[in-house]
Amino acid sequence: MSKSKAVKFYEFADRLATGLGKVPKRVVRDVVVGMLRSRSVRIWDIAAALDSAVRIHATHKRLSRNLARQGLADTVSRNLLGMIARRVKNETPLVIHVYPLQKKYARKMEFLVDEGTLPETEYPAYKVCEVVAFDPIDGTLTPVVAHLWSRNAPDYVDDGEEILGVLKRVHEATAGRGVFFLDPDVSASMLGTKLFTNSASCDAFRFVATLSSRVELLHEGHLKLADEIRRLVERPFGVTTYKWIENAPNTEVETAVVCSFGSNEVRLPEVLDKPLTLIVVDWDIPSARRTEREPLVYLSSEPAVKDREQLAGIVATEFQVPDVVRAIGSQKEAFNFSRVRVLTYDRLRVLLGLLQATIYFEVAILKRRPTVKEWTRSINELSPRIGEHPRSFLVPDEMRKVGAGSSVQAL
Repeated sequence: MSKSKAVKFYEFADRLATGLGKVPKRVVRDVVVGMLRSRSVRIWDIAAALDSAVRIHATHKRLSRNLARQGLADTVSRNLLGMIARRVKNETPLVIHVYPLQKKYARKMEFLVDEGTLPETEYPAYKVCEVVAFDPIDGTLTPVVAHLWSRNAPDYVDDGEEILGVLKRVHEATAGRGVFFLDPDVSASMLGTKLFTNSASCDAFRFVATLSSRVELLHEGHLKLADEIRRLVERPFGVTTYKWIENAPNTEVETAVVCSFGSNEVRLPEVLDKPLTLIVVDWDIPSARRTEREPLVYLSSEPAVKDREQLAGIVATEFQVPDVVRAIGSQKEAFNFSRVRVLTYDRLRVLLGLLQATIYFEVAILKRRPTVKEWTRSINELSPRIGEHPRSFLVPDEMRKVGAGSSVQAL
């Protein structure tokens, strides 16, 4: 690391450790340095990368002991969020993603939830809620906050409470700037619950969420299912986007996806005084075998969105959420996060917070800013065809699945 970068690092480490004593400050700095050098979250690898004069075993023991300090995870997370929040602008998309951290071989990690307890997991697991700021223009990702919890922890109440707590922290830190884009799993678990709707109304969250067809909304004075309302929405606007579809083993073809979209005003039954916007997107792949395409339906907290440019911006960002989620995982796995294996719950939460800080330092300060496309790029990806039409290869999973078994011809 050059002298100028070293100065920036020490300034960053001091801000990250604000409010901590001398010993935990040194631990914070050492762990971030060790992660940067080793590209690992394993404490032994971090200790080895520090090139300390003392034995690795002694360094490992020192780091392990101090990483278990009570309150360290909350302090690191709060300080990092404070730094990042200043970078969030009014229209910055903040992608919300929840995933299980599965530990196939672990049995003694504290508060680990047994296999089969969480429906989406095969192995013992924790849950993580992550918020990432996404720039839809250049595709860069900036970690905002990551929160890990266990259903076996003594302070656990409900998954919804854990997710909502993360949203409130980010909303407060950014002073309401940014728009939450809930990934489909978060949307399904949160949207329509009184917990979310009441908080979204009271705290004035700005959000866009994938809408289930069974959610009830108030439309033109009548309570209707979202599936009924979307049939009544006109789609006057159109756009063509592009995706890669496999048409032969190890061969992908750039394929046009034709979309039309529109919106109507709706309201949640629990919050009648707040108008929302229901956005419906029809889509088709002309070169693929004809099948019934289910429209994509989104709910936006922005009232009366009728302008084409504003609608197109929301739809374009929603199209990119699945790839943003994949890129989040790739960011973590660049440091082998799935291999983390520590015995105490507090130590695990600290390591996650310091991994977030390490990624932020690389992205925002060292300016190593790989884009979503680079994080998720297929090894077989071809170069786009020559042409002036704007191209976006980031589309919802519903579109991506059309490739399987489709008869696709080159454009």
